[in-house]
Amino acid sequence: MLLAINKNYRLLFSATAISNLGDGISALAFPWLATLITRDPMLIALVAAATRLPWFLFAIPAGVITDRGNRQRLMVQADILRLLLTLGVVALILSGPALPLPDSDGQAFTLILGLCAAAFLLGSAEVIRDNAAQTALPSIVDKEHLEVANGQMWSIEQIMGQFAGPPLAGLLIAYAVPLPFAVDAVTFAIAAWCVWLIAMPARTAVKLPNGFWQQMREGMA
Repeated sequence: MLLAINKNYRLLFSATAISNLGDGISALAFPWLATLITRDPMLIALVAAATRLPWFLFAIPAGVITDRGNRQRLMVQADILRLLLTLGVVALILSGPALPLPDSDGQAFTLILGLCAAAFLLGSAEVIRDNAAQTALPSIVDKEHLEVANGQMWSIEQIMGQFAGPPLAGLLIAYAVPLPFAVDAVTFAIAAWCVWLIAMPARTAVKLPNGFWQQMREGMA
């Protein structure tokens, strides 16, 4: 079994599972927190959209970035950024005043904008991280196992991000408002550590024939 025989793949697979669990928690926790701040459905929807909008905007640029950059470093940096963002939300909830009553317009609107910004940055880091994980696979998995590895990675992303993370977020936020964000931060810290431990083979220095924007145009063609 590939997971048993390839330590580097096992680390990447584990990091992807844990990181996507955090993504799934975020996908529900941010809109849920918004419902505690406002009753305006448009503002709540805006927070939810902010977590997914980066996939629409940055999927192609992220692919170009991961083609041209150090994939291991990109994954670690993306997870550290998400760790800091979620810790920031925890700190805001714990150190700030009590959440405003829904429809207390001024303060609520400011908090919603802050949530949107944090959710958007979190989603943008997710795009970079998941692209880097997929493009790193050929460097740590033999060609004969690559198809299996791709399938396993895609499956664990869906299971953790779509099916495990959101229900867990619901349980956590029902117990304590900052708890899902704290657990989120822990998942990103563990994921970054797992990726850092991967013995990634050095990439052969290859001069890419096209510049960044040329690759972007080719990706959209």
